[in-house]
Amino acid sequence: MKLEQITGNIAHAIKDRSTDAPYILSVEFTDKATKGKSATGCVIVRMPDHQHYTINSYDYRYMDAGKETLAEELGAFFECDDDLDQRQPLIDQVNELVANDPDNNAELISD
Repeated sequence: MKLEQITGNIAHAIKDRSTDAPYILSVEFTDKATKGKSATGCVIVRMPDHQHYTINSYDYRYMDAGKETLAEELGAFFECDDDLDQRQPLIDQVNELVANDPDNNAELISD
């Protein structure tokens, strides 16, 4: 899936969140050096409730995030066709889409 589609889907999921049950969204990237296998890195969006979210980049695959993270409800898992160097642009685009949408009341919180 392309970066722009993923950022739009994530921003939409943050906006349309109607319950306070926590869940996460995960984005894994491809590694062109290994011909499309999952790269060692991901972006994880955590939504503890319908008003707040965090979005962070990690240097491991989602499946290697640890038992605690894997135990959280997974709302969506995206595979991005871009390399790992697009993690920060993805984060920036999601934050911009959320901030620029007058109907989106979600607030970015720090970990």
